[in-house]
Amino acid sequence: MLTQPLRRTLRACLLVLMTLSVALPASAAQAKPLKRGVEGKRVAKLQRALGLPADRVFGPATVRAVKRFQRRRGLAADGVVGRATWRAIFRRHSTRRVRRRGSPRRATARGRVALLQRELGLAADGVFGPATFRALRRFQRRRGLTADGVAGSATWRALGHPRIRMVLKRRRPKRSRSSLPRTVRRVIAAGNRIARAPYRYGGGHASFRDSGYDCSGSVSYALHGGGLLGRPLDSSSFMSWGSRGRGRWITIYAKPGHMYMVVRGRRYDTSGRGATGSRWQWTRRSTAGYTVRHPAGL
Repeated sequence: MLTQPLRRTLRACLLVLMTLSVALPASAAQAKPLKRGVEGKRVAKLQRALGLPADRVFGPATVRAVKRFQRRRGLAADGVVGRATWRAIFRRHSTRRVRRRGSPRRATARGRVALLQRELGLAADGVFGPATFRALRRFQRRRGLTADGVAGSATWRALGHPRIRMVLKRRRPKRSRSSLPRTVRRVIAAGNRIARAPYRYGGGHASFRDSGYDCSGSVSYALHGGGLLGRPLDSSSFMSWGSRGRGRWITIYAKPGHMYMVVRGRRYDTSGRGATGSRWQWTRRSTAGYTVRHPAGL
């Protein structure tokens, strides 16, 4: 009697054999090649397969996407979708269907990074390093996405993988906590205590203990935890606080109406809570219009 795992394995193998036995659809094989300027349903089908908006027009964006696909598959990158390109596209999507129908297998982060690297035309070592970060940002800029170097759902859709939900970002080298000054460690610990506390305009101004904190109230609380601040300050007051310029560990960015700080490379900012649920952010923001200060010696 066959066991359940063995049944699943046999079913997956059968699906693979069935997929490999299917020839390229006659409509795709016998029809004229698709190239720039062509319009219609076949163009829309091609665009969906490449993760593009299906506007049914073979325009410049479609040409670029076809050339990228052809280069990754070792085909002549001429931007013309002929028999060989259709076959590669059909084989790619057939493989995806078989994987979805086969026995469930949990994707690992390393495997997803390797897939991301292959789609970006990089060597797939499964490590999200500086080269992958730069290539991903270039891809995001070309597609009109936020070029933050983070592979989220929008980026996966643009790469042709709309079902992937795993978020990938650059692996940063860990620093030993012992190398951090004690004051900085205390600022981080204090920031953690209210990182997910509610936002409240004016919160944290009258007292360091409050039910919610605004931008300057949050920074004041964290700096007070490190012994750097005796009383809460508003954003305008922070414009003349401490020393001028960036600090080694802590930098304050302030202007009338808003402020935030960067501690050990991470942004502490109430404006990013909607995306992460925390005041701590890895993404950067524009510093235009902000006065830059830092605690003396830090």
